[in-house]
Amino acid sequence: DRRFAEPLGSTAYALKILEEMAAEAGERLAERGEGGRRFEAVFFRSDGLAFPLRVETSLPVRDAPAILRLMRERIDALSDPIDPGFGFDMLRLTVPQAERLAPTQLALEGGEARREDSVAALVDRLSIRAGRARIQRLAASDSHIPEQAQLALPAVESRAPENWPKSREVAGDPGDPPMRPLHLFDPPQPIEVVAQVPDGPPHRFRWRRTLHDIIRFEGPERIAPEWWKAKDGAIEGESSGRTRDYYRVEDARGRRYWIFRHGLYGAEEAHPGWYIHGLFA
Repeated sequence: DRRFAEPLGSTAYALKILEEMAAEAGERLAERGEGGRRFEAVFFRSDGLAFPLRVETSLPVRDAPAILRLMRERIDALSDPIDPGFGFDMLRLTVPQAERLAPTQLALEGGEARREDSVAALVDRLSIRAGRARIQRLAASDSHIPEQAQLALPAVESRAPENWPKSREVAGDPGDPPMRPLHLFDPPQPIEVVAQVPDGPPHRFRWRRTLHDIIRFEGPERIAPEWWKAKDGAIEGESSGRTRDYYRVEDARGRRYWIFRHGLYGAEEAHPGWYIHGLFA
């Protein structure tokens, strides 16, 4: 806390005092070998009103100018600017979340910041301007269901790096075509399919009122449901508990699609539905 005998009538001067407080907090964090992940500042006005500000960072920091830049971004993003009124008689700065921050080696060509630090600073500024939920990063999830294999999380939330084993779709020759498409539909889009036999590969399909003749296909790649998550293992009759048979198909115009039959013919469904789940580049 920083109290003042005479109220501060300027927000700019209050921010200058706040930078000094951030530098002092940075020294205390450095003594503990830590950096702050969340900083909260409160501007107490002499008439009893308080203006709280909170910023988050994707990496631990203890650099006072960087903290103040984020605070200014937060103030600029406010719909109602901070009004000093009759002045601020107290400022408060807290660091409710801190993490280990190891010493870093400066670059030889002049001490420039590391690339990951620059990216983290950009993510922090964009998250403040657009909102923490609008800037996201993908994180791996322990699931073999394609649409559940990754999660979209706020980019300012850090997670421990996962050491996943190489999956079969990325472990092959770099020159081979990908086993999974980069773009997935959420949810998968229904299509009409003509197959030579009910449980055989697709022959042609209609999607978005356009008919596609299949000239090549690969598959099926069978993906079983997550039966261990269902109560008592009873998944029959549930939409999420059907087996999927995926095919990589190419139409007469050379466009490649990832489609699947939802449910085993006869065992799970009398007339299984077909869906398109992704597009290959």
